[in-house]
Amino acid sequence: MKRILIISASAGSGHTTAARAIQQWLGTVQRYPDEFQVSHIDILQFSTMLYKKVYRDVYLYLASKQPLLYGYIFTTSDRLKREKKPDFLRRFMDNINALKFNSFIQDTPWDVIVTTHFLSSQLLAELKRKKKIFCPLVTVVTDYGLHSYWINQECDYYIVANSASQHHLGAMGIRPERIHDFGIPVLPVFSQKKNLAALKKGLGLAPALPAVLLLSGGFGVGPIEHIVADLVRVRKKFQLLAITGHNRKMLQRLQALAPALPFPLLPVGYTDRMDQYMAACDLVISKPGGLTTAEAMSQGLPMIVINPIPGQEDMNSDMLLEGGAGVKAMHPVDVSYKLEMVLGTPGRLQQMKRAAKKLAQPRAGYMAADFIARLAREQNF
Repeated sequence: MKRILIISASAGSGHTTAARAIQQWLGTVQRYPDEFQVSHIDILQFSTMLYKKVYRDVYLYLASKQPLLYGYIFTTSDRLKREKKPDFLRRFMDNINALKFNSFIQDTPWDVIVTTHFLSSQLLAELKRKKKIFCPLVTVVTDYGLHSYWINQECDYYIVANSASQHHLGAMGIRPERIHDFGIPVLPVFSQKKNLAALKKGLGLAPALPAVLLLSGGFGVGPIEHIVADLVRVRKKFQLLAITGHNRKMLQRLQALAPALPFPLLPVGYTDRMDQYMAACDLVISKPGGLTTAEAMSQGLPMIVINPIPGQEDMNSDMLLEGGAGVKAMHPVDVSYKLEMVLGTPGRLQQMKRAAKKLAQPRAGYMAADFIARLAREQNF
C-alpha cells in the first residue's frame, strides 16, 4: 500500500477544497482497492491556538476590511522573496510553529506528499533541503497566478492552473519537466453530466428565466445584502439564488427581504451542492477566488467579478477578463449595471458562456491524481 499525504491550510476554503478534490480523484485512479492510503491534514492543526487564530483571522480581516493593505503586503512579500531578501520574523514564527508538523512528517515513510498551500510547501522544502525527507513533493497552486512564496527549488513538481503560470515558473528557474498545467483541481461532481431541466425544477428555479448565482464564500464574508438591494435597479428579468455560506444571520436577513423584491430571490445557507447550483445558473456574481473561478468555469458559468483583492484575486480576475468569461465591478453598486449590460446586450451572455467553457478544466483533478498515483507507484522506500 502506497502512502500519500495531502496537506492544506484552513485559511480560506479554496486550499482545503482542492485537497479534497485530489483525494477524491485518487479514489478513482486506484488499480485495486486500498492501493493507496491517502491522508489529508490541515497544517494549522499542528500550530499553537494563537498562531492558528492570528493566521486565519488576519487573513479574513485584511481580505474583507483592508484590501489595499493586503495588496501591499502581497506585493512587498513577493518582491522580497524574489530578491532573496531575508524575512527573519516570518520564518522564525513559521519554524517555531512547525515543530510538531515536522515531527509528524518524519514519523511516517510517505511515498508522495502533496501540498495545496504555500506555507506547507515552504516547510517541506526546508525539510528536503536538510535531507530530513526524500519522497517526491508536489505543490498544487490554487490560483491563476503565482506569488513567489509558492516557488521552492526543493519542490519536485508543480501543478498549475494554466500555461501563463507554467511560463512564470520557467522564468523563475523551474525546469519544464517539473511543471504540469493540468488546471486547478475541482471535485469530481463538477465533471458529472446533469439533467438541467430536472435540476432547475428541483431547486425551485423558473426554467425560462435567467438564473443568477450570488456567492459570499464559505465564510459568509461580503457585501451580499447591499448587492441584493441594489439589484432592484436592473430592468431585465432574472431570478437570483444567493448563497450565504456559514453566515446564518445573513441568510435570515435575505429570507426576510425576499418577499419585498421585484425579482425572485432564493436564499441558501452553506451547501455541499455547489456543483448543482452552478450548473443550474447562467451567471455568477462573486469574488474571484481560485477554486470558485475554476468551479464556475467547469460549468461554463461566466462571472461578474466583485472588487477583486489586490494580489491573487487580481490575477484570477485578469484571466477571466482576458478570456472573455467575465466582467468586473469595482464596487458593489456597479454590479446592477454590469448585470443589466450582460443580460441586455443581445448574445453577450451566450458569448461569455462559450468563453467560460473554453477555459474549463473540469478533469484537472483527475490528471493531478493520475500523475500523483504514478509517482507513488514508482517509489520503493
